[in-house]
Amino acid sequence: MPYRDPAAKRLYQRQYMAKRRARQRTVAAAVVPAAPADPVAALEAWAAATLKVPPGHPLAGQPMPLPAFAVDFLRAGWGAHESALSIARKNGKSAIVAVLALGYLCGPLRAEGWRGAVASVSKEKAAELRAQVAAIAEASGLPVTVRRSPYPGAVESSTGALDTLSADRTAGHASGFDLVIVDETGLMPERSRELLAGLRSSVSARGGRVLHISVRGDSPLFREILDNPATVARVYAAPDGAAMDDRAAWAAANPGLGSIKQVSYMEAECARIAGAPGDESSFRAFDLNQALDPTQEMICSPDDLRACFLADPPGREGPCVLGFDFGESISATSAAAIWPATGRLETWMAFGDKPPLRDRQRRDDAPYEAMLSRGELRLYPGRSMRLDPFLADVQADLAGCRVAAAAADSYKDGEAMDFLDRASVPWPIQFRRVGAGKDGGRDYRAFQRLVLQERLRMAENLSLVSAIEKSRVRRDGNGNPALDKAKSNGRIDVLSAAVIAAGLAEPFFDRKPRRAWRYRGMAG
Repeated sequence: MPYRDPAAKRLYQRQYMAKRRARQRTVAAAVVPAAPADPVAALEAWAAATLKVPPGHPLAGQPMPLPAFAVDFLRAGWGAHESALSIARKNGKSAIVAVLALGYLCGPLRAEGWRGAVASVSKEKAAELRAQVAAIAEASGLPVTVRRSPYPGAVESSTGALDTLSADRTAGHASGFDLVIVDETGLMPERSRELLAGLRSSVSARGGRVLHISVRGDSPLFREILDNPATVARVYAAPDGAAMDDRAAWAAANPGLGSIKQVSYMEAECARIAGAPGDESSFRAFDLNQALDPTQEMICSPDDLRACFLADPPGREGPCVLGFDFGESISATSAAAIWPATGRLETWMAFGDKPPLRDRQRRDDAPYEAMLSRGELRLYPGRSMRLDPFLADVQADLAGCRVAAAAADSYKDGEAMDFLDRASVPWPIQFRRVGAGKDGGRDYRAFQRLVLQERLRMAENLSLVSAIEKSRVRRDGNGNPALDKAKSNGRIDVLSAAVIAAGLAEPFFDRKPRRAWRYRGMAG
């Protein structure tokens, strides 16, 4: 390595500074323009006249104007301390970052001593954005210098610099910036809160601003930013209940569809995912911009469950089985009943009324108020759920029905038994392990089969759809699946109850009633 030789290092530094001065001399005589009266219009016109698409793109060498939705976003949030654009992938997000940065470095917005920064979920992603800015500048013949050390580097002009920051919690704390662009905030975990705090403080001395461009993801940090009334936000996303092949949903999440992003890509991905359902969450997160973790594996697709919805579901015929998931102050207490003779499924879900439902809804990012108005959710007094009034209501709702079996999650089974004894529940309740073992894996697969084969029949159920959208799957060393409740805030408990009920009920589908309920000694 030449840097190990001090003389070679000094020579390299002299050559680097000579090249930098030579590049800067080409624009040294240029007068820094006065700030334009309409900076967004000036930036839009300059980009269309000056910038070129870099090599490696099908449109390489052609002009690179700002798309209309980007102009609208920049105009709306220009004077805001914090603004956010949430949009599906491959809609020109990197180009928007590059146009804005180059407008300050070499374009109509340049000012002596301007400093900007780009931060992303990783220093590698930040380096990619730095490379994108540099590639567009080179293709457009703009006089900038690219500095790659210290990594991830910077892009500099004669009047300013754009730093790319590594994504650690100290980033930005010791710096002062006029503009900070945060890339993919929606994929940042909770531990990035200190990073964002540092970036916000970095613009305080210069009266600067923070701009986020990201998919929604499942980050609580980005959800707070989008929900904050002080944030100027533009969100392009498919409705939460949209089918994957809904072209109106494609257009809602992809304002660049047909011009920047190809329709043929969306068609091909929908066809591919039909045979690879494990990739659905990634498609929904990245291409429909829904509030999901793109890496999560769901127990089944929400669209698969919707196929089981009926305007007039079958009646309560024959005995039923019950699955329970007993919650605490944070999670929900839930129950699910299945009638194997008809496939009918019903669910119950409940919270304590403290904290207020709206606060709980905001924290969990779940439509609890809509569930309450639909009768799918009930509230009971207190902060911690007491099981006896909930169980009494479930019993009343099932009056006249024969409950042949009931089971619950074995977590804290001793405490649950105390509650059940006090509630005088008339059904014998067994406790099942819901992890990726014998009971949990079997119940999980039973629910999947009953849904995919459309053997469960029910009225439209928002609580269950929401739980499936938020579900995550974990697997043990042998690949056995189970619901992962450790990463949910009480949103999948109704699904957990339904999974337990499905494990109890599946063996009795398609059997004659008398044979079925004598099997394993169940009463009928």
